[in-house]
Order: sequence, then structure tokens, then C-alpha cells
Amino acid sequence: MFELHKVGLDVSHSGSFFIERPTGSGDRLLIIFKSEAVLEAEGRTMIVPPDSAIIFEKDQPQIYRASQSMYVNHFLHFDCAEEDLEGAVCGRLLIPARIAECEELLRMISREQLSASVHRDRYISMLISMLLLKVSEQDMRDAEPINAHKAALDRLRADMYSNPAQFRNVAELAAAVNLSKSHFQQLYKTLFGLPCYEDLLRARIMTAQYYLASTDLTVKEIAGLCGYDNDICFMHRFRARTGLTPCEYRSRDVQ
Repeated sequence: MFELHKVGLDVSHSGSFFIERPTGSGDRLLIIFKSEAVLEAEGRTMIVPPDSAIIFEKDQPQIYRASQSMYVNHFLHFDCAEEDLEGAVCGRLLIPARIAECEELLRMISREQLSASVHRDRYISMLISMLLLKVSEQDMRDAEPINAHKAALDRLRADMYSNPAQFRNVAELAAAVNLSKSHFQQLYKTLFGLPCYEDLLRARIMTAQYYLASTDLTVKEIAGLCGYDNDICFMHRFRARTGLTPCEYRSRDVQ
């Protein structure tokens, strides 16, 4: 029997939204992300796309936040016995095959909690069971090519963030995992939720922020460490991304 605690649909927050519950929320939690977000799960931090989901197990850390100026999600706090979760995939990122049906089930749960029916709790329990199974259903035709390359792409992304200067463009990234450029771009976006070149730019800016805040290296030297041959181009990119010049960022960090 499933017990509903709270349900929310299209709940929106500003870009500063951040949830960090190291020991969970005291119950089970389903999140359906309706905007791009950053999620910590499966032992890593990942950028997740809209219409992805996760069913947090009881006492599992719940750590997720906005990645853009606006954050939107659906959520369902509930509880149940362990055996009631048979067929549901918990604790990892999910890409539901039929997200519209999942959302309709959430709406039905939301409406049913206001019902005066003597069978309300039974109806809600059955709807939650259906919802968790629907969320856990993924299109295996899409998943197979991703799973075949997931380990290699995970390693590549870690290498890219630790040393972005070793990759100059998307073609070099694709060659590193022996994939065609177009196939690589498709798999990368599906797995990580953003285009590979966009992720490379993020890696470069994060690396620049680290060196600006923690070293006395010149801007030209940092530009080279981030993969830029031209420090002027680097400064333009950095300002476009952060709203500050490299020197302004370094001065602010010192203060």
C-alpha cells in the first residue's frame, strides 16, 4: 500500500534553487525535472535534461539544483513497503518513455487527494504504483547504444574537465572514443543532457575560475591551460559566461 505525503506539479523556483538532504527527506521521493538541472546520483554529478526523473530511495541523499535561471519540477513524496516497489527503478536517473502519461497520472493523484470517496486511499495507492512503473519504463532502443558507450563517454568527460586544453573541438572529442562526429554528438547530449561543445566550454570556464582563484598565473598562461591559443578570445568567452573579465573575477575572489 502506497501512502501519499505530498504532490506538486510544475513547481518553479529561481536559478538559486538548491536541495541538499544528505540523509533524504524521511520518505521516498519522485522528482520529474521539467527544466535542465544538476543532479548528484550514481556516484557522480550530472546535468540532466528536461523530462528526466529519479525515484529517491528512503534515506538516499537528495542533492539537486537549478542549472539555469529558472528551475521547474514535479514531485511526489510518498512511502510504502519495500516489496511494493517491485518493477520500479530507484536511485538512478531515468528517461521515461512516455512522460505525458506519467504527468497525467500525477494530475490524477493530485485530484484524487481531494476526493470524498471512501476508496480514495486505495485509488491513490494504485495510481502511485502505476506512476512509478511508468516512470521506470524506458525506450530500450534508445538506451542500447548509450549503454554500449557510457563508460567511455564518462571517462572522456572526466578527462575533459580535468584538462580541457587537450581537446580543441568536437572532432577531437569524437575521435578519442572512436565515434563519428554526428553519432558522438547525439550520444553525448542524450547521456549528459547538453551539447558536447557547450560542455567543453563549461569545462574551460570552470578550469579558468580555479586557476584565477588559486594561482598567480597570468591570464595568458591560464588561457593556454584552458585550450585557448588566443588570450583575447579567452577573455571574451570568460566575460560572456561569467559577466566578469578574468581580472575582475580574480579581484573579487581575493576580496
